[in-house]
Amino acid sequence: RVPFSPDGLVADPVFGRDISFFLFDLPFFRFAQSLFNGLLLASLLVVGARYLVQATQGGEVFITRVRVHVAVIAGLYLLSVAFGYQLDKYELVYSTSGAAVGVAYTDANARFMAYDVLTFLSGLAGALLIAGAFTRWMWPLGAIVIIWFSASLVLGRLYPEAIQRLTVDPNEYVKEEQYISNNIRMTQLAYGLDQWEPRTYDGTAPLTEAALRNEADTFTNARLWDYRPLESTMDQLQVVRQYYDFVDVDTDRYIVDGDLRQVMLTGRELAIDRNPQANSWVNLRVIYTHGIGLAMVPVNEVTQEGQPQLWVKDLPPTSNSGAPEIVQPRIYFGEADEHYVVTGARQPEFDIPGNGTDPDLTYRWTGETGIKLDSTLTKLLFSARFKDFDLLISDQITADSQLLFHRTISDRMPRIAPFLRYDKDPYLVVDDRGHLVYIQDAYTISDHFPHSTWFNTLELASESGLRGDDLNYLRNSVKVVMDAYDGSMTFYVADATDPLIRAWQGVFPELFRPIADLPADLVDNLRVPEEQFNVQARMYGQYHVSQPLTWFNNTDRWTVPEAQTNEQSLPSEAYYVVMRMPGEPKAEYLLLQPMIAQNRPNMIAWVAARNDPANRGQVRAYRFPSETTIFGPAQIEARIDQDPIISSQITLWSQAGSSVIRGNLIVVPVGESLL
Repeated sequence: RVPFSPDGLVADPVFGRDISFFLFDLPFFRFAQSLFNGLLLASLLVVGARYLVQATQGGEVFITRVRVHVAVIAGLYLLSVAFGYQLDKYELVYSTSGAAVGVAYTDANARFMAYDVLTFLSGLAGALLIAGAFTRWMWPLGAIVIIWFSASLVLGRLYPEAIQRLTVDPNEYVKEEQYISNNIRMTQLAYGLDQWEPRTYDGTAPLTEAALRNEADTFTNARLWDYRPLESTMDQLQVVRQYYDFVDVDTDRYIVDGDLRQVMLTGRELAIDRNPQANSWVNLRVIYTHGIGLAMVPVNEVTQEGQPQLWVKDLPPTSNSGAPEIVQPRIYFGEADEHYVVTGARQPEFDIPGNGTDPDLTYRWTGETGIKLDSTLTKLLFSARFKDFDLLISDQITADSQLLFHRTISDRMPRIAPFLRYDKDPYLVVDDRGHLVYIQDAYTISDHFPHSTWFNTLELASESGLRGDDLNYLRNSVKVVMDAYDGSMTFYVADATDPLIRAWQGVFPELFRPIADLPADLVDNLRVPEEQFNVQARMYGQYHVSQPLTWFNNTDRWTVPEAQTNEQSLPSEAYYVVMRMPGEPKAEYLLLQPMIAQNRPNMIAWVAARNDPANRGQVRAYRFPSETTIFGPAQIEARIDQDPIISSQITLWSQAGSSVIRGNLIVVPVGESLL
């Protein structure tokens, strides 16, 4: 294992360079060299045009100072080309010409020499060009140029092709073994897979009543609800008024009556576009300003009518069954409400709807993070900014009024730190004060990690924060916490060994804080993010092997289960569960992903990321014995389809315009059995 350390990075296995050279220096040198070349070529064109114009006007052209001027610019360009050949040599750490990404046999034994020779020849040509401008002794330059172009053809193209065809292709594995090993080691390091712990797991033991009793903590949290249909169910049960909306259902865990319980929760945010009363500027900008409260359900309980068992519900929000109390339920900054509002106006804000006999309750925001509208100039500027004349002339605005905008977490974070990538799913948390905060996972990525295989982010969901970016290095380096009441945001560095976030800390020292400063009551709600785990699991399917021969033969390739083909089934994905890992004393909060063999439906392993504070980030990969045959999710779905009782019920339920939605299939290890 070669993990990053706080004191330094691991060295590249071919050049012996610190990896920071490839992450930072090499891209900068390439940018500087390209810019320098462009400036020199532009200068050469301008200077050449200037002397040609002079020649048409009868001026002298081939005098010494003219020759020297042009030759110095052209010579500097050739010296820059020589420098570029050395950069080309280093960039072979991203080569795809061999069996694996990175420097391959042909690169090390042919292209290295070619680039060194071409560096020398182009540098010598530049020096002779400048010398010839003074001496008019040009034949050495002509000879070097001929040799240079010949070497470009012979050494740059023909020789590497001959080495590949005559030496590598007849005995590819023997020649490439060392370089495949480099790729395996560096790819595992780039994605954090070097820290994943492989274990064996039988999974074929009969599921007994005694085993179920021994796993009481697991079955106390056996997840019955799927977050996707639960969102629409919550809309029907708990929206309360049409101008609210549940945007996203999150899963988390809390200590409830002394026990670890997995829950699903969703914030009740303002949906101003649904409000027919928002037909005036005052209603739209002053009165309807915020969402309020949340709904929380345990993952494993239902009412007698088959509905979610609500632990937190209604307005004002009430908590029962030991669920956390909500003291400050108002959501001014969340996931959905993008319209700007004015607080501190003459008219108070709408807060909690009345019940028919009691009037609506009002409220005044007490935060200090808005922009004060205490001058005519400020109102004029923001009126122009929003193209809203009412903001300038309204008598609702006082010297105490504040303007709140950019109110969604997805809008705020890229404006503060656009160099980070953000997870698609911020999640709502109730802290010990009874306040609501959002936690957002942020990533550092790079496509310049040496000898590491790139991940195709188009495999991720369309809403993924990583989709579309080239990457061969990924770290969940930052946890962002946003207060739902005043929008204040804090960026905590969760992985201090990441070289990229250490560099950004140097640029913005006041933006980032160490994870040790995170409030203690939020530590238990941190987790391994699903998007990072999705990337890692897919890469692990190829890079769980450590033997180059196995990797080369591609005989032990894993993948994640594909989305179910049945149109009624929701796509397969990694999921959070509370369960006891084999050999551990108690249940814990895990992110779990079954793995299947490539081109086969059978389950070959399952991987679990731990989320409890003491072990957060640790991942175990449990592999089934090679002689066993374990049904994968698609095979279980097929058995469900073939069951005559279930099939007939689905047919019955699907009639008369109803639709049956089957939640995602969850694999739960129980001791040495699978459920």
